[in-house]
Amino acid sequence: MSFRPFKQTKTQHTCSIMNQEETEKDNLKNLFFENCYYYFNLFNNGLFTTIKFIIRVSGIYLLWIVLHYIAAHLYVKLCVPTTIIGFLISPFMVSTPHCLGLRWIVYNAANIITNMWVLMGAWICSTLLIINSETPHE
Repeated sequence: MSFRPFKQTKTQHTCSIMNQEETEKDNLKNLFFENCYYYFNLFNNGLFTTIKFIIRVSGIYLLWIVLHYIAAHLYVKLCVPTTIIGFLISPFMVSTPHCLGLRWIVYNAANIITNMWVLMGAWICSTLLIINSETPHE
């Protein structure tokens, strides 16, 4: 019995080339999705890390902003209602403990928020001056 090498027919050869092309396409798709997954996770980790840092640094200011917003709306609703009766009882409501507390929060929160903007403006200006002083002048 003699051994004859297997001859590929034209259709078999075409099928094997098509299978190779499909395998390469699948590999490229997998590589693309793996890269997408990697960069998505990298972006998410960086984004969440940045958000956590911003919240840690500015959390107390965010708290004062929220307190100011809530207290201002509660003061209008509880201490100076927008009716005729509200107008008549407002001199009596002004000295109640909850109205005094709400007014204190509104006043101090507004001062702290103003100071925050001054501090941020000073920091931005000082950062810009440092950047400008490091660039060479012609």
